[in-house]
Amino acid sequence: MNKEEILARSRRENKDEREIMVRDQSMRWTLITMAVLAVIFAFIRDSRGQTVMDLSVVVCGSCSATFIYRFIKTKRRDCLILGILSIAVAIFALIRFIMGY
Repeated sequence: MNKEEILARSRRENKDEREIMVRDQSMRWTLITMAVLAVIFAFIRDSRGQTVMDLSVVVCGSCSATFIYRFIKTKRRDCLILGILSIAVAIFALIRFIMGY
């Protein structure tokens, strides 16, 4: 393949690698921000004697979705392990939330 054929194929696929990279980076920052805010709110709620399990379900559930998606796309075992651990913690926190802890 020459340069022109590669460029033509790339244009037909219509995928902008920079746009994909920016989207992936924004998702990473979204997860980091969500986790930091959840920790802050969990600390405040715990100091008031309120449950923090609902925040744990949201954060761990979101992280597990991210890791499972990454595993499906990349087949990386570390993503699968982190996805399974995150979903296990989310389920544990959900059960504790339902039980009133």
